[in-house]
Order: sequence, then structure tokens, then C-alpha cells
Amino acid sequence: MSENEEEVHSSGLFLGITLPEAEELDDQEFDIPQVDTAPTLESILNEDSLLDVESSSFLPDDFTLSTLEVEELEEGSLQPQEELEVEAEVEEVEEETATTTPAVQWIKDPPLPAVEQDEVLSCVTQKGISAQILSAVGRVEGGGPTAMAVRGIIAVGTSTGQLLIFDSSQVLKLCLGSQALGAQHGPISALDFNSDGTRILCGFARGQILQWDVESGKQLRTISNVVPVGNAVVILKFTDDPTVAVCNDSSGSVYELHFKRSLGGKTWDSHCLFNSEKGRVRCVEPLRLPDEPPGHPAAQLLLLAMVSLRKLLIVCQRPEPRVIHASPLVKANGDCVPSLCWHFLRSGSQADPALAFCQGPSVSLYQVKFASESILVVKLRELNLQYEIMNFKWIRPSTLMLVDTSERVHVVDRDSGEDLQELELESLVLVSTSTLPTSSQAPEGDNVTEPVECKKITYQSVCAHGGAISLLGTRSVRMVTLKTWEERLDSLVKEQQYGQALALAWKFFERTAKAVVGLPADKQMRRDMVANKVAEMLLAYVELSVRRCPEQGKLQVMEDYFQKTIPLCVTCCIKFNKMEVLFGEVYEKLTHHAVALGVLFECLQPHISAGRLTSIPPLVMKDMVGHYEDQGMTQLLDDLIPHLDVMTLDLHQVVSLSRQHKLCDALIFVFNKGMNDYITPIEELVGGMARASPGVKPDDHVKVGNKILVYISCCLTGQAYPFGVIPDDMVQAVKSQVFTCLTSVQVKGIDSTKEPYPFIRTLLQYNTREFLNVLALAFEDLEQDQQAIEFHQRMIDILLQVMLESTDFSPSQIGSLFTFLARQLAKAEDHLFVNRQLFHQALDFLCNPEDTSQHAERQQALLELLHAGGTAYFEENKLLSMAETVQFFQVCEFIYEQKRLYHRIVACYLKDPSRKDQALQYLHEVITSADLSEEERVLFQNEVFCNLQELLVLGARETASLVLRHFQDSVPLIMETLQQDAKLLFEFLHGVFNPRVEPWPFKDASLLGHDFHENYLELLCQNHPSWALDFLKLSDMYRPEEAVEITRRHQVHDALAYLLESQGNIQGAFDVLMEKLKATLQTVVPPTSTEETGDALQAAHTLLRDLIAFCQRTSSTLDSKQREELWFPLLDFLMSPSEKLEGLLSDEMERGMKELTKEVLDGMTTYIPLMEILQRLMQDPVYSVGKYGEIKTLIFGIVDAYIYEKTLLEATSNLLSQDLHWSLCSLRAAVTRGLAPVHKRCGICSQQYTRTAGLGSRVVLFSCGHIYHQACLQGSLHQGEGQPEDWACFKCQAPNKKWTPITHKQAARDSQCLELDASQIAASDCLRRVFKNPSRISILMDLSRQPSTSVDSSKLGTDIFGQAGILESADFKLNLAPPPLID
Repeated sequence: MSENEEEVHSSGLFLGITLPEAEELDDQEFDIPQVDTAPTLESILNEDSLLDVESSSFLPDDFTLSTLEVEELEEGSLQPQEELEVEAEVEEVEEETATTTPAVQWIKDPPLPAVEQDEVLSCVTQKGISAQILSAVGRVEGGGPTAMAVRGIIAVGTSTGQLLIFDSSQVLKLCLGSQALGAQHGPISALDFNSDGTRILCGFARGQILQWDVESGKQLRTISNVVPVGNAVVILKFTDDPTVAVCNDSSGSVYELHFKRSLGGKTWDSHCLFNSEKGRVRCVEPLRLPDEPPGHPAAQLLLLAMVSLRKLLIVCQRPEPRVIHASPLVKANGDCVPSLCWHFLRSGSQADPALAFCQGPSVSLYQVKFASESILVVKLRELNLQYEIMNFKWIRPSTLMLVDTSERVHVVDRDSGEDLQELELESLVLVSTSTLPTSSQAPEGDNVTEPVECKKITYQSVCAHGGAISLLGTRSVRMVTLKTWEERLDSLVKEQQYGQALALAWKFFERTAKAVVGLPADKQMRRDMVANKVAEMLLAYVELSVRRCPEQGKLQVMEDYFQKTIPLCVTCCIKFNKMEVLFGEVYEKLTHHAVALGVLFECLQPHISAGRLTSIPPLVMKDMVGHYEDQGMTQLLDDLIPHLDVMTLDLHQVVSLSRQHKLCDALIFVFNKGMNDYITPIEELVGGMARASPGVKPDDHVKVGNKILVYISCCLTGQAYPFGVIPDDMVQAVKSQVFTCLTSVQVKGIDSTKEPYPFIRTLLQYNTREFLNVLALAFEDLEQDQQAIEFHQRMIDILLQVMLESTDFSPSQIGSLFTFLARQLAKAEDHLFVNRQLFHQALDFLCNPEDTSQHAERQQALLELLHAGGTAYFEENKLLSMAETVQFFQVCEFIYEQKRLYHRIVACYLKDPSRKDQALQYLHEVITSADLSEEERVLFQNEVFCNLQELLVLGARETASLVLRHFQDSVPLIMETLQQDAKLLFEFLHGVFNPRVEPWPFKDASLLGHDFHENYLELLCQNHPSWALDFLKLSDMYRPEEAVEITRRHQVHDALAYLLESQGNIQGAFDVLMEKLKATLQTVVPPTSTEETGDALQAAHTLLRDLIAFCQRTSSTLDSKQREELWFPLLDFLMSPSEKLEGLLSDEMERGMKELTKEVLDGMTTYIPLMEILQRLMQDPVYSVGKYGEIKTLIFGIVDAYIYEKTLLEATSNLLSQDLHWSLCSLRAAVTRGLAPVHKRCGICSQQYTRTAGLGSRVVLFSCGHIYHQACLQGSLHQGEGQPEDWACFKCQAPNKKWTPITHKQAARDSQCLELDASQIAASDCLRRVFKNPSRISILMDLSRQPSTSVDSSKLGTDIFGQAGILESADFKLNLAPPPLID
């Protein structure tokens, strides 16, 4: 086959046609253009591909047809220049994608996208009314608009006092009033229709109110002298009673108007509901009931909502006025214009009135509920928004329309507070009425009249009626409504946002969308309407997708395109239950596009697997199966077909495909559900396995074997495969058929000369254990009748015959069989029979000493047999003997455990290489958990002692811990035995005392006496001398003298020094460490290799650090002379090493010694005076002959240390002085602070302390602020003669308060306790009254400026109080109690 032919054949496969069919195509019929020369493969591969501009395939991942512009749909193509640019960009992107971007797995079940742009509002300009407003001044001299009311008809008031009435078609019907009326009463400031729209009330800026008949244009009533002259009518509203209206003027008063007929004339009456002198009302809104439902309880009450400066009020006017709710307002929003609006919300079967209150950025919702005899106002919720609200209206029970101060319209959901849309009102300036006046008077309580910032009031510019909001601007009128659900979808479709349109439709379908208009309340009707609309959108979506498909022939491009468009269509059809659309019109539209059809088939996979799609038309199903077969995705069919309705399948097609590709699930499903045949799948699948080569398990046979075992298990237990249940009337028949099939002696299609029972033999060979588990599960469901017992016995006989008469089964399989038999016999209660000789044969087979292969497998099989109850069929001694012969130690353990011979099990663990490391764990478990008798415990202990050496090798620490904790009484015997083997003894003791183990076993170590500790120290010094010090630091059970002797004998210097230091022999410990240091340095004197010198210096450095630490540690307990005797020998040795060591020092050695000397000097400066160190250095003979430069750095280091310590000392002293100074100043300020009484009266007699007649002239003031007459306090605290003369505050003396009393004797002789006479007290009171504040600080400041004893009252200034003042008295004294001293 040529390359061109291969290319054509490949394309034919993708297009769903075969090569012969492609050769028979008619070029003219399919409009294929003719070419002069056929292209070669090389020219095709190198051709510069240009995509059609209308069909860009490189779309974003979240593709919806919104990327296709409306202009493209209308024009069909771009301009030539634009087309070349787009094609060049597409070609460049295609090349980069083909070379760099790997294939991305496409999503077959995409989620619906989020709805990002959903415009719920429709804003329409009332052109007729707007035109009339613009031309009103020229035609009728009506002036500009000032107010509006809507009730089917529209009324617009003007600044010249004229009233324009428009019908629903925006035709001007009436022009009421005149310019003269406007000149007399001012502009119209308020309008309102009655319920049926036949009457209109008109309020003017100068307080006049008129009532007109809308039908005839006749003026019915002139209402004057209700609103005071100069006040404007701000709000004028009819109530639910057409004969009652309410009026709110600019001063804040509220009036009630009553319309009457008297003697054939129309009269009126009024009275004030709320007077502005008591509190100003800023907004009023009466409740007006809808026509349905009639007879609501609120109809008899005339509810009225009002907002004052401080409160929100709901007033019931009938039968008598009363306030049923009052709630305070938020002070932060006090300067914002409030708004009120009523609506009815359904709660259960009854609709109750709900009040919305807005002020500033907050919206509060209240509902009035009517009980049997009471009215309850409940606050539903409060919304806090991000903008200030100027006006608002209910547009639906669940939706509010708000207008902010920037004149933007917001649609807000009532429940969630979500801002659904924000609409900018371009070039519309809302008409605003008069602003509220301000006042500077502020009475108490709710009658406060506070200044209010002038803001726009639009009460008469925003009107609601019939679900529409009318907005009155200075030059136009606009009506804002909610779009219907279809309009919202159509707007998204028009912008080609199909993904968002479908997502929004799903919200409508599930009733989760907000502000929905036009859908019925019935759930099924709503879903049907939405689904039908979705079907229309999907057809348009598919048609547009097909029309915009990239050019034919580029299969990968087309496939990528449809993988981004078709899945969304399939998902929506299934979500909205529009299968007839998916497999009807959509399928027909895609029939001519093989690539699109293939994508459609593949998109169905996740929906079928999830059970969302179970029925597909037969023709579509046939094409789908063919597509999956052509694309090599037959394994997916194996998963999908069992989820489908069998009536939609082409059984012949599916069976043929299943047999060809070994689709087990599909084959079983078709035969079970389509033909009620449960036998053929077993025959075909197991027969195929039986005909395969024995012992060979290809991957496909493994998969088939696993599935057939599950299938047989389901059939024998009454379950359908792969899910579901078998009908009850067929369960027994299916079980019988499957058993009969399995036990067939010969099977058609399998060579009869082979061994019998091929099905059972094949399944046993495949997986013996699982097949036997399937049979065991089936036998549990069998009824225990004679027929079931016979069948049970027959199956066991067949199994024995098949497995014991064949050499194809392994020991493990034989063991599984006899395990199965043992369990069945135990459950059968003597109903089954198996020759015991067979069990002996099985035992001989498993315990054959000549067979050394598969040892672990044979042992496991025998062990499972024993656990299943096989011990009843064997002689115990023979079984144990055979198990020991073939080293089946786990079997031996099982037998010993049955006989409670636990000591024998220890040997089983130690002899078993695979479990030897578990021996110690077993010992611990037996000792701690088993209920051992005394005899068993002795035997177990002896076994442990006999194998002690081997156990110590396994784990010395665990073994020693075990012995110490559980066999402590035998420790001396063990130690005596181990004395003969020093290595074994060390291992045992090391298991207990090992110092490198964390945490160290203090508990175990304390169980042994000092002999064992010293013995271990001896062994440790011999084997690991570096660990001796660690052991000595951990243990405290040894004798120090013996330990010193041991370490001295073995020359373990660090351990010896530690022991001497702990005994208080500081000099001895120092000498030991010095000797070790000298010995270490002596090893490299005379000079050796550089490497050896470096190692020695490193070791010396480590030893020196230990010496320095030792000296520093002990210096704190020594006097100065002892410190010098400790430090200076070390310094002398390092400064003159040549005198202490034998031999010459190398240059490297000398440099190293200098470094060591520096470290010693740094360490000793804390404990030895610096001058002593410096003098020692100067007297050293080494540096007395001109080598002063060598110790220059040492001296500088000493000086630097001195300067640092001096600076540190000075800084610390300064800080301490500052802290002490601050503390003293704080204490002095607390002690000398002045006190002021908190009350004007004595705390005991309740008389003013200035009135001293008969009570003495002395008062006592405590730090708590309470003041008493001295006589009152003495009479209350000292009633007995023998009591101590201590003073304490009468009110504050309590057990939990630490008040410090003061005696009157101490007060008399203390110069700091000053007294007040009558004139001084009077002057103090006068001073306090003038300043209205008892300022003790100012009084004491004045006192501090005057001489304390030489004050001449004649020389003081003029008496500003008209009497002798406190500052003018020479005998002025304050009797002050000191502040309490708190511990």
C-alpha cells in the first residue's frame, strides 16, 4: 500500500466510512473541486494551512459560543485585510501548539459555568410622558416636574402648581389646576392616588391640599389650615380606608385627614397625630392592603409606620391609636434620609405585612404577625450594604430595588442580601423635594430636635405599582422592571453566552435563581417550561456550533473544536431530562459530521457510568457501539453496557463484540438480562480458560478468572452481576443451573479424553482458595434439607476426586482443600462424610521429608488446616513428630500452645530462622499475659535460663530487663553462672547498665545491688573505658572508694577525676586531669609527623576544655589562694611546656600551646584578679629576656576584658539607680497625693460635713473618698473602752479589702494630717460650687504656693467669695488619711 493510500484510509476511519466506500464517492454529488495534479504526501505535510475566519478552532478552555461576534453572524466573513491577519495569527498559534503543547485530556462531563453577567433589570424611558414634560412649559406653561404618583395611570405635578394626568398609554388626558393656583399655593410637593385610582390628593409647598376626581377632572375638596402656614406638605398618603389619609409636613408633624359627606356636600376633618413640638417625624408610610386575600386582620387596624429622629414606630390607629412597636435608630445614620415601604410576605398559609426600613447603608426588615388576640412585630433580618440608600421600593416579595445617593439602582435579594445588579441611570437627575429644616433646640427624650444635614428627599420621585418602579427625572420618566426569566435567557443567548445561559436555566430549573419573574409556582410546570426553553437554546447552540465548525479534512482541529462544544450540550440534555432532543434533533444535526458524532458518543460515557443515562435508542446505541469498536475503546463498552437497558442493545452485535474482545461484563449482562441465560457465560468464559495451555495465566485470563469467580459467587447467593438482584422467582433455578453446570463431567467444546469436571478443575487451578471461598459462601445459604446435603456431599466428593487424583496442584492448594473440608465438616454436624484416610494422606503429602521445595507454602497450608479443625483427624504425637522432622516450627507452636507447653515454644522461635528475632517479644507476651501455673512458670523460667546466651545475642537489653523484672529472685544464680564467662556476663550487665541508651533504665538498675554495679564498672573499664564516666554519672548504687580503686587500676582518668571531685578531693582530681594532659602532649615530643602532632593537639584541646570547665566549676567553692593554686599551675605548664615535657617542641607544637594558653587566660579572668594574672605573666622567666611581644595579645585581651567588665558594672549601676529613683518617686507621689471626698455628706450621720454644730469641727477623709465626722466615726468604730483606737473607713472595712486604719492620736501629732475649721470648709464648698468640680489638684497647687505657717490674712487679695476663704485662713489644715498600702 502506498503512502497516499494509507493517508486516505486513515481519514476514512475517522469519517466513519471504509476505503471501498470512499472510492465510490461522487465528486460532483459532494461538490468536491477538481485538481489538475494529485497532491503528494510531502506537499500535504508541508502545506501552509489557513483556517476559515468563521471557524477559529483555537478557542479558550471555557468555550461558549459567546466568543463568536454578532457581526460575524450577520456579515458571514471579515474584510480581506482582517482575514489575512487573523489567519496568520491562527497559523502561528497552531504551529506552536503542535510543537510545544502536549495533548490535554478533554472533559466529557463539564460542569456548568458560573453565571457572571445576568442582567435582571429592564429600564425603559416613558417617551410619551418625557416628551410632554419637556414641552409642558411651552404648550401649557406647566413648569418643571416636582412630584409623581402611579396607579395604572400616571400623575405628574409641576412647579407651577399644575397637575398632568396620563393614561397607561402615556397620553395626556387631563391638565388640572392653573398658574394662578400655583402662584397662590406654590409648587406641587406631594401626590397620591386612592386604591382604585379615581381620586388623587395633591399637596402644595405652602401647605394647601386639594382632592381631584381623576375621571372628570373636578376639584372635590380644598383642605386648608391643616398644615401651618409656611410648612410644605412632604408626604401625603391615602390609607387602606379611602376616607382616611395621612399627611406629613416639613416641620415633622403628622396629621390624619377624614373625608366625609354632609348634607350632599363633600367635607373633611383633621386632627394631629404627632406634633413636631414633641418630636419630629421624618417619614410616614401607611399600610395599604392588596385586593387578595380579602378579610385580612390588618384591615381593621389601619397600621401606620413612622420614623422620628430617634425611633422607628409602628402605630395602630383603630380602634384607638396605640404604638405596637418601637425600636431605636442607629446614631451613626442619624443624618441620612429614612425610607419606609410595606409589602406582604407569605408565611405558611397566611400572608402578613412586612415593613422595610432603610436609613444610610442599612436595611431592616420587620414582619407584623397576627395571633388570636395579639399583634407581634418580629425583626426578620438586617442588611448592611456598601452604599448609602436614598430611596427604595419592594419590587417583589423577595426582591428590593434601592436607589443610592449617586442615583444608581440596585436590585437586592431579601434573604441573602446579594446585590443582583447595579444599573447606572445615565442623564437622569431625580427630582428632589424640600430638605428637612434644622433646629438648635434639643428637648429631652425622644423629643430631641437635632440639626439634620440637608440631603435630597425623593419620596415623590420614586413610585412602585404592579411590579414596576417609575423614576421621575427633571427631563424624563423611566420605568424599571424585572426581566422575565425568558428575557434574561434571551439576552445571554443574544450575546452568544450559551454556557452562562444554560447555567442560569439550571438555576431556574432547580429554583435557586434570584428575582425570577414569569415562572409558575408548581414545580413540575416550572421544570417543563424551563426544559422546553433549554431545548430551543440547545438546538440553536448545536446549529451554530456545526455552522462554525472548522474546515473539513483537518480532523484533529475538528475534534478539538467539538470536544469543547458538544459536552456542554450533552450534559444539559441529561440534566434537563431532554433525551428526546439529544437523540432526536441534536443527533440528526450531527449525523453528517462523523467527528462530532464520535465526540457525542464519548461524552455519554460518564453519564452512563453514573447511572444518569440508562436508555438510548437502539439505532443510536448500535452506532455508538460501532464507534467505540472502531476507536479501540472496547474496554469502556465492558463498563457501560451493564448500566444500559438491555432492550436498547443489538444483542448480536454486543455478543459478537464481547466474544471477540473478551468483554466479560457485557457478555454476562446480555445473556442474563436479555436471554435469562446464566449458564452460557460460564461455559464460554471458563471453557476458554480450560482450553488454554495448562499452567499459563495470561493477563486476560487473570481478568476473566477474577470476574467469573465473582459472577459465580453472585449467582449462588442470589445477586445479579455486576449489580442488582436476581428476581425472587428465579433464584433457586439459577443456583441449580450454576451448580449443575459446574459439576458437569464433560463439556461441549472441550476434549472428552481429558480429565473429568473441566470447569471445577479449571477454577481450582486458577485460584483454589477463592473458588473454595465461593463454594463455602454458597453452602451457607443452602437449606439444610436432604437434597441440599446430597448436593453438598457430591461437591465435596468431586473436589477430592479432582485434586487428589491429579498432580497439577501444589501443596498450598491441597492444604486449602483440606482446610475447606475441615470447616465444612465442622458445620455439617455429621451430615457429611469424608474418609479420614484422606486427611492422613494429605498430612503425609505436606510433611514429606524428601520434598524440600515450597517449605513455607506447605507449612502454611498445614497450619490453616489445623486452625480449621484438622487436629480432630490426626494423632497428636504423630503430627508433632512429623512437624519436627520437617521443621514446621509454627505447627509445633500451635500444638504446644494447645497443650500449654509454653516452654517448648521458646525453642520453636529460636530454631526458626524466619521468626528468631520475634523470640523476645513472645517471651514478654507469655510472661505478661498468659495465666501460667506455678509449674508452667518454673518450666518457662528454666527454658529461658538454658537459652540465655542466645537470647543475649538477640537483644541484651531486652533479655536483661526481662530477667530483672520477672525472675528477680534468680538473678544471683544467673550471675554466679555467668561468672565463668566474662563476655557473657558483660553482655548481661551491659543490657541493664548501658549508659548510651536513652532513656537510661533507672528502674531496672535499681533492682541490682552495688556489687553488680561495681562489677559492671570493672568490665566497662576493660572493654569500653570511654563509657565509664557516662555510667558513673547515671548510676548511684556503687561505692565511691571501690569505684576510685577500679578506675585508678585501669587508668580511666576522666572517670577517676569525676569520682575524686564528687568526694571533694579537688586537688586530686586536678592532678589526675593534669597528668592525662601531660601524657597526651608527651606523645608528640620529640617531634613526630605533622598529622600525629595535629591529632595530639586536638586531643589536648579537648582535655584542656574539660580542665577549664573543672576549674570553673570548683572555683566558686574555693577561696582566692586555693583558686590561684588551681589555675596558676595550669597556666605555668602551658606557658613553659618545655620544662614539663621531655624533649624539644616543634614550631607547630609551640603555636598550638599559645592558643591553649589564650583559652586558659579567658577562662580564669572571671575567678582570678586581672592584676594577679598580669603580674604572673611579667614574672615569668620566659618573657624576661626580650620576648614581651609574644604575650602582647594576651595582655591586650586582659585589658579588653577589664574594660568590658568595668563598662558593664557602670551600666548596671546606673540602671539600678534609675529604677530605685523611679520607685521612690512613685512611692512619694502615691503617699503625698491629695484626696477629695466623693460625697457631700458624712457616711454615718448623712449630714453635710460642713454643718458641724454639735458634732465638732474635725472631719476624717479616707483614700477611698468617703468622708466622716470624727465624732461619728469614733462612736461607730470604738464602742468599747478596751478596743484599740484604730480608724478605718466605716463603709469599706471588709475581709477582702486591705484598708489601713489610722488612729486619731497619730492624726493629732502628725504634721501631715491637716484639719478643716468651719470657715475653711465653707470656703471649700464655695470654691467647689463656683468651678462645679471638686478639683483637689488646683487646691493643693494653691496651697503649695503659700507659706505654711506665716500666712497673714490681712495681706491676701480681695475675697472673691464674700467671706473668709480656705486660702485666707492661717490655721488651715486638712485631716487626710494616707493611701492604702497594698501588699
